[in-house]
Amino acid sequence: MNFGATGNRLKKRTVTGGLLITFEGGEGVGKSTQAERLFRKLDSYGIDVVLAHEPGSSDLGNHVRRWIKRANSPSPLAETLLFEAARAQLMFELVQPALSKGKIVILDRFIDSTIAYQGYGRGGEIKTIQHLNTIATAGLIPELTILLDIDPELSLARVSNKPDLFDPSNKNPEVRIDNESERRFEQAPLKFHKKVREGYLKMSKGDRRWCVIGADQAGHRIADAILKRVRRSLTNHGVPEELLKS
Repeated sequence: MNFGATGNRLKKRTVTGGLLITFEGGEGVGKSTQAERLFRKLDSYGIDVVLAHEPGSSDLGNHVRRWIKRANSPSPLAETLLFEAARAQLMFELVQPALSKGKIVILDRFIDSTIAYQGYGRGGEIKTIQHLNTIATAGLIPELTILLDIDPELSLARVSNKPDLFDPSNKNPEVRIDNESERRFEQAPLKFHKKVREGYLKMSKGDRRWCVIGADQAGHRIADAILKRVRRSLTNHGVPEELLKS
């Protein structure tokens, strides 16, 4: 679709069938920061793009997010069902309508988080979770999944509000603003986080939809690597390369 003027507004570029890009990784890897950076970059290109996160970005999702963060270790199945309910609502309210209009949808966590956390991390039945994912999403699979990977011992240092270990020149590192009482996953034993990481790496091995990027480097380098991979997907969807060079 070409740019066009509608009054004083430029028409945003869309792609046939839309495009779903997801961000995955453990706690403190910088997913949310990088997802927002990508959103702003694509928006600056004039591309119609939407950013959302799981669980959240809907009333139901926000309720689930608050409850999960504060709950005293529900069963892996109960946890999974709550996430799937929030996911189904997000699909209905935002993801499916956006994709049907040809928008790019960026999700900070999606189906793979549930497999990694409630499956590999918490010991839930992987096949059951995969089945529930399929039900909640009507079988939707991301075209591209960005996995930010790092040793959990390093990434968890970020969660504890320590200086940014990955960019020593940063004089004002970001700090977490959520309450200590809302960091249940972050406060889980290191063994749990290692299992989550192992799960992500197992899922990504040999699957071309995954792009694994080391999160133990400066944020701008991570953003550059992400953008390089995303540009490839966009050109495959007919977005002109010249639009994506700035």
